[in-house]
Amino acid sequence: MAVDWGFAWQIGLVGFGVVFAVLLILASAIWLTGLIISKTTAAGEESGDSKKGA
Repeated sequence: MAVDWGFAWQIGLVGFGVVFAVLLILASAIWLTGLIISKTTAAGEESGDSKKGA
């Protein structure tokens, strides 16, 4: 049984690329979620400060 090393490299590189693509997508989604949460929290704290002082 012969091993087709060209095809083996192709499968390995495609799999490696998919892993990095998924990691980049997850990192971007987490960063974007954090950005949205921090902006909504900051907006909520601004309106909350005036209520605390009253």
